[in-house]
Amino acid sequence: MQPAALVSALRRLGGAHFHATANFRVGAAGGPDAGGRDAIITTTDLWIDKQGNFRLSESNDQDGGREVVRVGSELAVALRYGKTIRRPAQDPEPQRFLEEGVGAPSAAWDTVGRFVEVAPAQSRAFRLSKGAEPSPAAAAPTALRKWRETVEVQTVVGDAQLDASGGLREFSLHARFRAVRDGTPIEGEIAVAASVEKTTTPVIMPATEPLQARERTILEERALLGGLGGRTPPVQPPPKKASAGPARNKKTLPATAAKLPAAGKKATP
Repeated sequence: MQPAALVSALRRLGGAHFHATANFRVGAAGGPDAGGRDAIITTTDLWIDKQGNFRLSESNDQDGGREVVRVGSELAVALRYGKTIRRPAQDPEPQRFLEEGVGAPSAAWDTVGRFVEVAPAQSRAFRLSKGAEPSPAAAAPTALRKWRETVEVQTVVGDAQLDASGGLREFSLHARFRAVRDGTPIEGEIAVAASVEKTTTPVIMPATEPLQARERTILEERALLGGLGGRTPPVQPPPKKASAGPARNKKTLPATAAKLPAAGKKATP
């Protein structure tokens, strides 16, 4: 269920459609809005064709969403109700979009997975239920995820099915839990369902608008500063270089003065 592994499995199919719905709800424990104060339901559809082109469509019940399409070396992105803007695809952005698109099962497992017991049901099918003891956390949580250490799961029910190559084909998980966030007891509910089916439909680029590059003008320093106060600052002359020769007295007489006769003597013709 790790996003990178799911993306690799979709590509191996040579054309696939991933569909998921995710319902996350959190509220104050014991209150009238328990489990429903902060809630969002997201629906995701991702198509990948055999050339590796993809189309990702997401929407939620908060009137948000986006659509991302990659065809060849071009990427088109649009927020809900916005224009679709086309621009060059630059790695690793396309891979990041794909992993975000298939991230619902991983997000659910990341919250309650250590409390889940996985039992074989039939060939490549598994039943998910609450385990007797939680498994240790895989890694130390970050500051924003510290509250996950306080999670206590009340109920877990779900199932998963893999294909012959080990890729996910069906997944569902419904869990209720309690935790403490920022010192406040909370109650939450997670309900995620996802499915993968093979498809041969090619992904094509929709009607788009090219990204408009904005030109920037670099102003000269003098012109830029001259606009402040309505006048141009005076230009300072460059400093004079020191002479490399011996110092000279500015009051030195001209050379002809050395030929004048001394006082009281006649000049020699």
